Amino acid sequence: MTDWDEIRTHFPALQGRVDLNTAGGGPMCREAVERVRQYFDEFYREGDTHWNAWLERVEHTRQKLAGFFGVAPDAIAFLANASQGLNLVADLLPGDGRVVALSDDFPSVTMPWLGRGRDVEFLDSPDQLDDALRKSPAVLAVSLVQYKTGFRLDLDRVSALCQEHGTALVLDATQAFGVISIDLEPIPFDALVFSAYKWATAGYGIAPLVVRRSLLEERGLPSVGWRSAREPYDLESTKLDLTTEARGLELGHPPFAGVFALAGALELIESIGLAAIEARVAHLLDELHRGLEVRGIPIDSPRAHNARSPITMIRVPDPAATAAALAERNVFVSARGEGLRVSVHYYNNEDDLETFFEVLTPHLG
Repeated sequence: MTDWDEIRTHFPALQGRVDLNTAGGGPMCREAVERVRQYFDEFYREGDTHWNAWLERVEHTRQKLAGFFGVAPDAIAFLANASQGLNLVADLLPGDGRVVALSDDFPSVTMPWLGRGRDVEFLDSPDQLDDALRKSPAVLAVSLVQYKTGFRLDLDRVSALCQEHGTALVLDATQAFGVISIDLEPIPFDALVFSAYKWATAGYGIAPLVVRRSLLEERGLPSVGWRSAREPYDLESTKLDLTTEARGLELGHPPFAGVFALAGALELIESIGLAAIEARVAHLLDELHRGLEVRGIPIDSPRAHNARSPITMIRVPDPAATAAALAERNVFVSARGEGLRVSVHYYNNEDDLETFFEVLTPHLG
């Protein structure tokens, strides 16, 4: 049986604080910090002599992450942030075809297409996807979980729609990876990216990109650097002989610190098990929603189990002022639009929720 109290000790940032803001940015876990500290300590004390060992650790992490998605390791590139990955994907999927997106999605999902002058059709609701994708082949660029509403996409349904209508599927899993299982093996996807500073608890500076290998084989690398070569350590500077592996998108040295932080975070997730994490978060989400209902606080996020996520939007008077007042009491949520965004992760507990309600109640008007 999982000892959730012990798992909380892996997150010192939780001491004396109620962190219900993972959707904004999660605290780093102990394992992530230990792996980064090891890297910097090696570099500090012994210089570059661990280069080969570092490369081996990068490839080990690539292999471990591939197992979470059910893909081959050569489909994964380690980048600095999700926007970088989505720009690369936009260059991999060029043309004049339409791009379909949701109007309330995070800007990094849509801006790469707008910046290239693509015709982006913005939908007000995921319910409009079917009709929109029937018009003509397109690119669907969408977050698996919407950061503003917590709406969770039905990946099986959406991928089937894309396959039926000849639509490329580009996913941002930043609000999903680390808390929701994502099996890409049966999914006809083109690319998926996620930033690891939220639910993965690996901190800033690392955003893996998973890309369909045949897409790289068809299109080639949109940008190249010395490590894009098929044999990068031949250091050939007068000709192009490029790899079709996703690691070619890294261009140069891997972002070692970020990769090692992710490695530590993956170790923790693996030790707990994603199934246990999902069950824990579902329990806390049920408790949160029950508490909101008892207090008559409106919920503006999906309630159906196949559409909800660990993100819950609630309506309160003056969200910005309310979030600031809660922060003064060391209770952290986000103000978003006309409400508060409350997010629960596996390191939260029932005491966190009780404290949240206790501190929130005086501000409900």
